[in-house]
Amino acid sequence: MPSTFQAVAVIVIALLPGALYVWAFERQAGRYGIGLSDRILRFVGGSAVLLAVFASPLYVLHVNFTREVVGGRSLPWWLAAVPLAYIGVPLVAGTVLGVGLRRGWPIAKIVAGPDPAPRAWDYLFQYHIDGWIRCRLKSGIWLGGAYADANGKRSYAAGYPEPQDLYLAASVEVDAETGEFALDDDGRPRVGPGGLLVRWEEVEYLEFIDS
Repeated sequence: MPSTFQAVAVIVIALLPGALYVWAFERQAGRYGIGLSDRILRFVGGSAVLLAVFASPLYVLHVNFTREVVGGRSLPWWLAAVPLAYIGVPLVAGTVLGVGLRRGWPIAKIVAGPDPAPRAWDYLFQYHIDGWIRCRLKSGIWLGGAYADANGKRSYAAGYPEPQDLYLAASVEVDAETGEFALDDDGRPRVGPGGLLVRWEEVEYLEFIDS
């Protein structure tokens, strides 16, 4: 009979691939799980898929090398790659799918679902898009900025479940009363010297204009 420690160890090892996959995926795509139960189901399901992939290779290894392990005999050097693959494959799979989701790859959308983002805010900013933003604050004042790489920094939008705030790497001159962009000689919005940090709680209306 296996001890409680052995049973827990087996469960942890069995769920490890799914947990690593979810961690790698959310590191790239954002924490889209609605709650703890949703995330647990996600990494349990990921573990089931990954263990199905690993089942045949692990069985072959069990048949051919269990006696050597029990007997304390030397093993082929390449077996050291097995635990690395057990950890590395879920990490690579989660990272690739997370990057693919941000870049709009069809295969990533099939795995993650057609609309994985929990809020319209996350849906808009989950991709690396460049554009102009102007927003009207609840005080009535208009602000504008560039959602792009500027001044050596990248604009950033906080993702679920963190509070919605927005960093614009470059401010844009707008009419504080009407929100109209001030244009340069080329007809483009006139970029200011610094950036903007905006909290969603202070915003009444936000417009995104794809560049």
